[in-house]
Amino acid sequence: MMRMKDTVMSISEQVPVAGLKDPKGPAAGKARFVTIVALLMIFSTPFARAEEDFDAFFKAFKEKRDGIGSLQASFEQKTLLPQEEITTKGTLYYSKPRRILFSTEDPERATLVDGRRGYEYDSEIKQMTIFLIEDHPRANIFFLGFDDDAEALKSAYELTLFETGDNRGRHGLNIKPRPGSDEEAYFIEANLYLRDEDYLPYRIHIVNDKESQLYIDVTKIAPQPYQDLNSARFFVPQGVKVVENDRVVETIGSGGRHIPEESTGTLIEEKELPAADLSGGK
Repeated sequence: MMRMKDTVMSISEQVPVAGLKDPKGPAAGKARFVTIVALLMIFSTPFARAEEDFDAFFKAFKEKRDGIGSLQASFEQKTLLPQEEITTKGTLYYSKPRRILFSTEDPERATLVDGRRGYEYDSEIKQMTIFLIEDHPRANIFFLGFDDDAEALKSAYELTLFETGDNRGRHGLNIKPRPGSDEEAYFIEANLYLRDEDYLPYRIHIVNDKESQLYIDVTKIAPQPYQDLNSARFFVPQGVKVVENDRVVETIGSGGRHIPEESTGTLIEEKELPAADLSGGK
């Protein structure tokens, strides 16, 4: 049975490469996928609304998000297991067109997704893993918490709107994997709680399986109308091994390196990932 002991920072399964540690165990990949998907989604028992309300919600969602170019926020994640509770705190940064960074100090980890490319740094094992996001509508879910494209989420998951009963925001969204989809193996459902003023997330509740669930509270949300790609970067010190395609491709040299390497203050054109059918066709 999967036990969700990883922090919010993990997304790709740490690759067991010769000479490197892999402390997380065989169930960790499943836990990592669920956690990061939840955090990069939008942020009570749900009840269904009329279809016209559903369409109106997503129309308002896009309108509210159009003016947000970047943001910074704090988060606290509580993972509930049968015999323990694990709390992790950190900071997230988002910038259009498609970059988001999550970082924690204890443990010191960073996960960054930039378009189709992702980076996961773990200071404990001195390793950074590079991975790719598939060209598939489900890939857009990584950014739906912060950009304005809801169509991919609607096409890839079963969605239900609900009232939260919370003064921080009354709108909520219940997300369930479609029957027979790959995501059925990763989580049962996710309930997302949105601020009224901009539909940015203030809480996420994920039911991972019968024995594990987690709550993520997002606070100090500071949206800005402009892109800020420089803030959505992290630093990797000298000596860290870089893993890509299941092998060590380099070791970070003297002086360390910022990830991604480029530093730009100019606007970058926004582009959507190409759509694909849910059976996996391109």
